Amino acid sequence: MKFILWILLPLLWAMPPAAAAADSAEDLFYQSERTSLEDLLNIKTSAASRVSVELRKSPGLVTVMTGEDIRFSGARNLVDLLRLVPDFEFVADVQGNTGLAVRGNSAIEGKVRVIWDGHTYNEILYGTVQFDRFPIDQIEKIEIIKGPVSVIYGGLGEMAVINIVTKSPAALDGGRVYAGYGQMREAWGRRFAGYQFGRVYGETSFSALAHVSSAQRSDRTYRDFAGSAYGMNGDSLLASKNLNLFLARGGLSLRFIADDYSLQERDHFTTILTTGPARIKFPVYSFEAKHSLPAGDKFRLESKFDFQYSRPWYETDAYFPYDKTVRKYTGGLTAFYNPAAGTSLMGGAEFTHDEIEVGAPTPGASSGARYDNLALFAQAGLDLPLFSLTAGGRLDSHSHNDTEFSPRLALTKRLDDLHFKAIYSGGFRAPTAENIRLTPGIKPEHMSAMEFETGYMFGENLFVSANVFDITIQDTILYRYDPVTDTENYENSARTGSRGYGFNVKFHEDGDSLELGYSAYSAAKNRVTKTQAAPGSSAMLGSPRHKAVLNARYHLSERLAASPSLIYLSRRYGYDASGTVKAYRELLLADVYFRLQDSFTRGLALGLGVHDMFGANYSYIQSYDGGHAPLPYASREFFLKAEYAF
Repeated sequence: MKFILWILLPLLWAMPPAAAAADSAEDLFYQSERTSLEDLLNIKTSAASRVSVELRKSPGLVTVMTGEDIRFSGARNLVDLLRLVPDFEFVADVQGNTGLAVRGNSAIEGKVRVIWDGHTYNEILYGTVQFDRFPIDQIEKIEIIKGPVSVIYGGLGEMAVINIVTKSPAALDGGRVYAGYGQMREAWGRRFAGYQFGRVYGETSFSALAHVSSAQRSDRTYRDFAGSAYGMNGDSLLASKNLNLFLARGGLSLRFIADDYSLQERDHFTTILTTGPARIKFPVYSFEAKHSLPAGDKFRLESKFDFQYSRPWYETDAYFPYDKTVRKYTGGLTAFYNPAAGTSLMGGAEFTHDEIEVGAPTPGASSGARYDNLALFAQAGLDLPLFSLTAGGRLDSHSHNDTEFSPRLALTKRLDDLHFKAIYSGGFRAPTAENIRLTPGIKPEHMSAMEFETGYMFGENLFVSANVFDITIQDTILYRYDPVTDTENYENSARTGSRGYGFNVKFHEDGDSLELGYSAYSAAKNRVTKTQAAPGSSAMLGSPRHKAVLNARYHLSERLAASPSLIYLSRRYGYDASGTVKAYRELLLADVYFRLQDSFTRGLALGLGVHDMFGANYSYIQSYDGGHAPLPYASREFFLKAEYAF
């Protein structure tokens, strides 16, 4: 199998180069700023279907953040950006890490797929994502699909997919440097700098993105349930180095990413490390070759080859020594066919081979595991008189698991200012390598969801939408630790899930905007006791039942803009020192960011921000019964940033 994957790469070069194609409508949108709400709502996205369609007709509930949104937000990292999504909340895991909960459901391990320029960033061993590692100053757009998208993304797309795309050579069109500094109440918060260059030379385009940063999780005090405490200043360092190189000619593109991220922690699993911090590393090196070959106006063939080398959770100290090397090979072939206007067909295959080595391999010996996965997928889209229909399915055959089938059926319709969506989809969470090692008989987790959305545009400047959802999760994969025997494993537990609703209001006029989002859930169907706030409770551990986000941008002058944001969280539930669940108070997080464009000279932008203005003392709460106390968030932070484009 490995040999087959290796021969895919030469085949990509053997194909004749395609003629340079004009930028798609989706690409062109992200290369320019928009001032019209109609333009923002009419953008094209392919994240939910791999076929570029208008946002309001996409077969999924999709949130898009543009490069302009990101620049004016003053976000310091990806966590700041994703917290602006009402359906998401960050929760505590272990060893200084955090993860996501989606619509109330814990999604720390392998349930939300995060993609950075086509490369999956869920580490293979547990399926976690280190959200503090991403250099957001490189990002041109973020597409967030809420709900199961396994029909497109397989076993890591159970609850949501976050697709992140960095700045293209055309968008950069020259060089750019940036740097920033943040100061918390008791200590420095972050220091970072970066360089970017991109240019298009006829049929050839090239970009190079480099970033280096160091930050501290918090300057507050962490207390475990045993009563021990330590100051996080100096013992919660988050360090990242990132290099992203891209080269394309005609239909062929190559990308290489070197990403070196590490963190320091003393909170560990249940009790504090008393002799000092542990350092955990997550290095990742990725390469992708992709070729797009059009055959006439109606047919296109896309092939790709990916290779990824990583050492997740790499730790060499005496606290929890861990050394596993992962090599992941992926080859795929997808065909796109558009026989007539309003009709699209897509199908293909993807093969993945994972190799895991334990410690330094001995010559001639092997210690680890090998896993293969073959996926076959197909999708059809039809514009019918009453609605647009999208139907698709995916089969995943894994060397450890049984074959999994993921269906999706979506009905969408846009009638001038009105649109609606009705979506049924199924997804699964495939057991990861460590799930299988600790519990060989572990089965995939299965999810089914019904989602409805409707929206209406009032005049030229106001848009209102609402959605409801019902999610059921069977065979829930749950972590178990037995302190008596000091053993850990995973199990397929009882049914869980949530149902709820949300709404979104957008106002946009001449570059000024105001957006209000709200999401609420009930988890009354949850039968997993280790994630319940109480037996039969409507709340799950770690996630507020109600979350509201107010985000605005207002130009004080032609060059100066202010961007305030408010995040309201209702009461959250988590364990305390007594071993019982307690209610943590509701919170209001407030940020503001001022951005001055062309300051002193053309191309220079300066920013000043204040994060957590009211000192809310927010902490990440563990979303399962894992014995970890709430992990303190940073205190109020003043943030300075400078960018220069040339």
